[in-house]
Amino acid sequence: MKIVTACGLGTGTALFLKMAVESILKKEGIDANVETADATLAPTMDADIIITAKDLAERFEGKSRAREIVAIENYGNKEEIRKKLLDAIRRINNA
Repeated sequence: MKIVTACGLGTGTALFLKMAVESILKKEGIDANVETADATLAPTMDADIIITAKDLAERFEGKSRAREIVAIENYGNKEEIRKKLLDAIRRINNA
């Protein structure tokens, strides 16, 4: 599974999300490749999931190659990230 964390420039928020996602995946025993990207590159990448801010997620809808786009409203809420990430993984695995 390939997961992309994205933000405007692909550095600060994307890196924070990457670390949070990797921590969640490790605790859940899920193997995935997690990469960061900026808002221009992310929708062009072949990924199973893109995790990003709500405003970017709305811009990516219908324009992204990703199977799932996860919109995060509060980067500091690790439970929100965990729940939305795991829900997206379940939808992909059940497809």
